[in-house]
Amino acid sequence: MSVPTASTVQLGDCPAVIIVDDAAAVRGMLRALLADEGYRVVGDLASGGHLLDAVAQLQPDIVCLDYNLPDSNGIDLLKAIHAAHPAVAVVMITGSTDPDLESAAAEAGAAGFIRKPFSPDKILKELRQVVQAQHLLSAAQQADQPLTVATPRATAVIADDSATMRLLLRAILGRAGVAVVGEAWDGRQAANLVAEHRPDLVCLDIDMPVMNGLEALQAIRAAQPGVKVLMVTGSTNREAIMQAGKAGARGYILKPFHPDKVIEAIGKLLG
Repeated sequence: MSVPTASTVQLGDCPAVIIVDDAAAVRGMLRALLADEGYRVVGDLASGGHLLDAVAQLQPDIVCLDYNLPDSNGIDLLKAIHAAHPAVAVVMITGSTDPDLESAAAEAGAAGFIRKPFSPDKILKELRQVVQAQHLLSAAQQADQPLTVATPRATAVIADDSATMRLLLRAILGRAGVAVVGEAWDGRQAANLVAEHRPDLVCLDIDMPVMNGLEALQAIRAAQPGVKVLMVTGSTNREAIMQAGKAGARGYILKPFHPDKVIEAIGKLLG
């Protein structure tokens, strides 16, 4: 395990990251990759036993957390970090093929989920989205922008498997005068929340576990044809966007979010 003391950490504008993986090769690869991209790797651990202490001491912005650790369960560690340090974004990294794991990680508060083997581009894209969301949330908090709306112009259900993205989207919708009445981390839960709350608007991520956004869109539109749905995606995949339009989506929002563009899209949609 390599955990520098707080006094050795170079403070600055670059996001601070702790890497947790029992494979030295993975830790070394991630350390080199992230350093080249301007991240500050403030610690790397081969197990989870000292992780909470390291997070408290080093105060990272992001933890890249392996699920299969020799002494700890990655989901339990994720829950503990999320409870004690909610501002820290945890990106779960795993070689497990368990189909339920991604949903469990999203429910526990993961900001991202990546399966091994992964490409450098994939993890860097995931981290860029997390960092951008953290910066926007920080700006909103400094401006004392409320997450709740006293007199909303509309109600919404938001669905994204990233807890950080849901929090950011909630803040943006609040600025647009829209009250979030339900948050989902998978497509099936999104469909259930829409049936329960009957919102005016649904913001639906395309890539989600259990039931993806396109499948959830079809279920939602079949049960509630009048609801306005905006798809949320980190990809400009034309085919997926066209499929969503044919299934009844009224538009889409690209990650990383630009608050003013999201607010403009919602304003046009709501009239």
